[in-house]
Amino acid sequence: MPGLSGAVAAVVSEADEAVTQLIPAVRRGALPQTVQRAQQIRPVAPLLIDAMQLRHALRIVATPGRPALMSKGDRVAVAGDLHGIIEFRIVRASLKLLDPLSGEHLGDEAIALGKAVLQREGTGRAHSFIITASTQEIMPGDLLIPVAAPAANSAAIRHGAAVNARIISIAGGATHAAQDHVIGINKGARDNVAAGMSLALIATPAAHRVAGKDSQQQASGSSENESGRLLIFHVYDSVSYGLVTGAVDALQVGDKALAPSTEYTPH
Repeated sequence: MPGLSGAVAAVVSEADEAVTQLIPAVRRGALPQTVQRAQQIRPVAPLLIDAMQLRHALRIVATPGRPALMSKGDRVAVAGDLHGIIEFRIVRASLKLLDPLSGEHLGDEAIALGKAVLQREGTGRAHSFIITASTQEIMPGDLLIPVAAPAANSAAIRHGAAVNARIISIAGGATHAAQDHVIGINKGARDNVAAGMSLALIATPAAHRVAGKDSQQQASGSSENESGRLLIFHVYDSVSYGLVTGAVDALQVGDKALAPSTEYTPH
């Protein structure tokens, strides 16, 4: 409109018969048939390096004649025992997972960076590797783990198994988890957890979410009301990952995940 600097306006002639006037109202209609939520959600579990893998992981120690950041095609010097293996995944530990009750180190969540293949085995010194694939920049200190290492345990569902777990991680580094978030718990195959299990999620009441308290202290005041369900889809030996479904409350690290058969007394 002339005379109004920076203003934006739409002008429609009242004589235009194509104009339809709408007023605020509730309008009913069916959702498109193409919306199929269950098929659209494809949860992905974080990569977990267990304590044993961490102890035996090789480490990038130098980049001869190269800058500090590397990618596909670069050669790197790697320290550690090859154990006869020549192809490795390059990863970077991102989150140390501790059992909130026992303090046990359950493993480290890691970021997958690429792959590397042995070029020349070192004799009393570092081995020479070439990076064959990379998705992010690679740095000295990053770890190499065997490509053939098993990613997860595929045990069958153990019906009736009692599980009393705690949330120890939320995928993506979020502070709280809600519907369709992926979360990790401190129980795995060794604790009778298996893919396909459905666990009840119990959120800690807001009154107990005190800044500075650790996960164990928060869990001690958890509510007995179910806040959602956790569908387990990826199981390691001591850690499992699941998709949050039916969430009615925000969840955080330290909250409970219980098998439906686990008994707890509501108040």
